[in-house]
Amino acid sequence: MSVLQLNKLTKSFDGKTVVDGIDFSVAKGEVVAIIGPSGAGKSSLLRMINLLEVPTSGEIAIDSEQVKYTLNGAGHLTFLSKFRLSGMRSKVGMVFQHFNLWNHKTVLENIIEGPIAVRKQTRREAIQQAEQLLTRVDLLEKKDAYPDMLSGGQQQRVAITRALAMRPSVLLFDEPTSALDPELVGEVLKMIAMLAEEGMTMVIVTHEMRFARQVADRVLYMEEGRIVAEGTPEAIFESNDNPSLVRFFSSLQSH
Repeated sequence: MSVLQLNKLTKSFDGKTVVDGIDFSVAKGEVVAIIGPSGAGKSSLLRMINLLEVPTSGEIAIDSEQVKYTLNGAGHLTFLSKFRLSGMRSKVGMVFQHFNLWNHKTVLENIIEGPIAVRKQTRREAIQQAEQLLTRVDLLEKKDAYPDMLSGGQQQRVAITRALAMRPSVLLFDEPTSALDPELVGEVLKMIAMLAEEGMTMVIVTHEMRFARQVADRVLYMEEGRIVAEGTPEAIFESNDNPSLVRFFSSLQSH
């Protein structure tokens, strides 16, 4: 069963097409890595899947339910459309490059806010769930700390925990390690690998090629807004006959 289905998804800004007719689906429990040069449209694609950007054209379905957008005369989402989308957005967890934690709230407060406000959990239920999740990721002792008291790796693990607390159908990662010091990258990748083993459905935009190869079931290579190649990690990383891939991998080695 497809958790996520994209059909001819396109996004243009000021007449420039940044995502160009993307088609793909993600099955329940599947881990899809998206790689490609900067400016390929990877982040814009994720923002549309997370319902933060309205597609110029095309369709998105989450858990077989099509996302419907209604725009007003000024081209903005209507209030009713925003209300409907907020319910669907809770099915899609998003982990950003820069954590996006609330600095004035403790770790625990960061995690329980969404479940209480959106999922209508009681405060007690939300705290119990948050403490269970924090225990799993070895951060329970940090529950009363504020984000600026944590390392970057710990902050990103809290951000992932916050996304998990919403019990999403699919979890999106936008370069989850790019803002981290090299020695902190491993702890975040280890947590994502653990989620993959547990069967979490994930779409991961990453520049960590070795990680993509180890964790992903399928790899998509994007260039100029299009999916230029897709396949198993072996097929993508050992491809010698696709000029785009060969060029991309050789550019990484020269850095």
